[in-house]
Amino acid sequence: MGKSVAIVNGKLRKEKSGIDSLVRSRLENEGIRLLVTQFPGHAKNLAQKERNNSEIVVVGGDGTLHEVLSSLKPPFPKIRLIPAGTGNSLARDFGWEKWNRKEENLNLTKETILDLLQIEVSTAEETFLCYSASTISFGFPAAVTEIANSRFKKLKKYCYPVAAGIGVFFQKRKMYGVSYDEESRNRIPLTGCILNNTRHVANFLAFPNARPNDGKLEVLELNSGILGQTLHNLSVLSRKYFYEPKAPFQVNSVVVSFESPEILMVDGEIYKNVISFSVKVLPGSLRIHGPR
Repeated sequence: MGKSVAIVNGKLRKEKSGIDSLVRSRLENEGIRLLVTQFPGHAKNLAQKERNNSEIVVVGGDGTLHEVLSSLKPPFPKIRLIPAGTGNSLARDFGWEKWNRKEENLNLTKETILDLLQIEVSTAEETFLCYSASTISFGFPAAVTEIANSRFKKLKKYCYPVAAGIGVFFQKRKMYGVSYDEESRNRIPLTGCILNNTRHVANFLAFPNARPNDGKLEVLELNSGILGQTLHNLSVLSRKYFYEPKAPFQVNSVVVSFESPEILMVDGEIYKNVISFSVKVLPGSLRIHGPR
């Protein structure tokens, strides 16, 4: 086994250049090699080449972590996460996104053991495996992510609320083939669905009772119109939870098929032309540390 390597998201925002320089100095002083991504998917390529290291430091958000994990196979090496993304769902669950850019706060917390979500994705061209530590979605919430990333990234933490406010006017109700926990598949009308391992979906505290190490997957089926979805968005954003069209529930596995190719969102990353996917929980399969 090798030692340690750091994979740094090369698209850190300009106002976070302080993070970049601080992290670079700290990790280089520890003798850790830094590899900076140059294009989407580059983190996956880098991690694949560095898979024999005993530790991988991920400097980025949920998407960077997703790319790194999806290039590897269980058992995974120790992961150290230094949050520097937009959503940071996993980091928000543990308060790691609040580190205040001081070198001493980059000290590791104690090891945290988490579940991972293993996803088998089928498109018209291929079938592949990937891994999620936080969020999978299709329909309306996936479209919100795509809108936020393509049009409103400059709004920083507000990009997702703004995209959600606009996206409600374009959501469509479709039929999906859905099977939970290997039961018979049913055709269900939905405007979208969120499958979650964490309490947060980006900067929304959407599943306040969820735990990322309970061996379960949170499911929230969406099937509201413009008014209903807007009320639900405001309910979650305000953290008052005054309106919930349908309560979330827990399962161990999910299989979903689309009537026509759609996008699938996994930890902020968009996969296109997806025709079906399946998810199962891998309990306690990720060892991770974050900053204080």
